[in-house]
Amino acid sequence: MSKMVLSGFFIMMLLFLTFFTVSFQYLTIADSDNEKSSENSTRNAMTLAINWGNARVNEEITINEEVAEEAVLRQFADASDFYDGDRYLNIYHSSSKPPILAVESYSTIGTPFQDMANRFSEENDLTDTIIRNREIVIFEAKETRK
Repeated sequence: MSKMVLSGFFIMMLLFLTFFTVSFQYLTIADSDNEKSSENSTRNAMTLAINWGNARVNEEITINEEVAEEAVLRQFADASDFYDGDRYLNIYHSSSKPPILAVESYSTIGTPFQDMANRFSEENDLTDTIIRNREIVIFEAKETRK
């Protein structure tokens, strides 16, 4: 009888470890996708928003803030490959002088481990996991003299 109890305990621990490992890898994939998409979208939006006329005439880089904000939203929507959960993008700061774009993206994701824990719990108090990434892109001159 004790061998059955011990083997049942080890099987339960193996299942627990398996669900935990799968959930951890699931969050790792979601985090890397969120990080890459926010980084790529912010950098591409800054590149698209450069005012080339001002760069040619004054030798100074400025950006069109409206174009940058619209481009970062479109690029972020196109760059994501992980479609589970809700994705949000906040634009914290955009400026033309100096050219800066600060963005925070976050995703809410339910993992298999949370689903398993909620099934066995009477109180479903485990909420979704939130993954956050911040990206700040600043274009600055290498020299201070013209």
